[in-house]
Amino acid sequence: MRSKYRNKLGYTSRLLIVLLMLGGIWLVPRLNAPEKKSSLLLDLQNSGFNRYVNQPAGETDVFSLPTWDAYVFAKPEYKCVMGGDFGLLTHAGKESTKTVLWMPGGQECWPDHPNCSALTVPSEEALAYEADGLDGGPLGPTNPDKNNPVSTWNYVYVPACNGSFFMGDAEADYDGDGIPDHWHNGLRQLSAAVNVMKERYPDTKEILIFGSSTGGFGTFAAIPIARLAFPQAQIYVLNDSGPGLFNPQKPKIWDDVRQTWGLDTIFPADCTDCKRQLSAFYDYLLDNDPNLKIGLFSSYGDAVVASVVGMNSDLYRTTLMDETGKLQSSHPDTFKRFIVKGESHTIGDFYRAVAGLTVWYWMSALVNDQPEWKDVLQ
Repeated sequence: MRSKYRNKLGYTSRLLIVLLMLGGIWLVPRLNAPEKKSSLLLDLQNSGFNRYVNQPAGETDVFSLPTWDAYVFAKPEYKCVMGGDFGLLTHAGKESTKTVLWMPGGQECWPDHPNCSALTVPSEEALAYEADGLDGGPLGPTNPDKNNPVSTWNYVYVPACNGSFFMGDAEADYDGDGIPDHWHNGLRQLSAAVNVMKERYPDTKEILIFGSSTGGFGTFAAIPIARLAFPQAQIYVLNDSGPGLFNPQKPKIWDDVRQTWGLDTIFPADCTDCKRQLSAFYDYLLDNDPNLKIGLFSSYGDAVVASVVGMNSDLYRTTLMDETGKLQSSHPDTFKRFIVKGESHTIGDFYRAVAGLTVWYWMSALVNDQPEWKDVLQ
């Protein structure tokens, strides 16, 4: 009987050891996740993305519109690329813990692409006009379309008047006369928007960063700024036609952009691949942030983006599939694409469907962590 008991005890001990080993394996990602996150926060705190987070904006005018509040920043440090005061809009939703950070399309410029002269300065009148347009748009919080999964969230809307994908931090002399004539204050403006978000919606636990066109490129800056301000939040990204690609056969374009906008002092030192393509920053962020999911919408031959970054349709498609394919392969659960045929630019119609799956449904699956959020290639 004692021998029988010892055998039974030996079996139990071995079983316990196996269970502990399995438990250790199960715990590895959970133990590593906070370490990764702490490392990321430390890297971001030591990067240029932290320059203006939690910084008081100084003199700011705030006025109410029917469904939005408007902010106008008077300090010259926030001025738009061609001059004029920067402003933004906020809307308090029914769900206090969820917030949309929305960056629309606009224009971007550097000396070989002086394209910012028509940028609209978001004055009080312009902000009021823009608010009316948002209320009537598909993603607007007052649109009665029940397919919008974020209509009850808070909103912070950041007009694009910085000419630098919401990330520049430099003044530039485009005409070479020794006097600055362009002010790329995207980093300061976007930080101000996130600072307002933190002040107005401090209970935010879930963030959707939605950027379209220039705003899609702006998501690369919005992620680290939002992470610094909300270290514990779950961040979702819907990048609409701003994939962070530049012509790989003409690297000088991306080099000139980084120099003009002052970007080389902004990215974390560990992201050495960021000097090759902006899209590489997604890989860095997804590697180090367990609470980040990114969805990218694009057409295969987006004619607008391709022309801006110096590519034809065929090269754009090849570069898009190569770069996003690497991201999807490396992060199959946290990076997915919705890519459609043709050369169209931006979503346009959220009811657009591929194999019966609409953009609305795909977006809803993203922000609700549902398995229907898939990699969709038409």
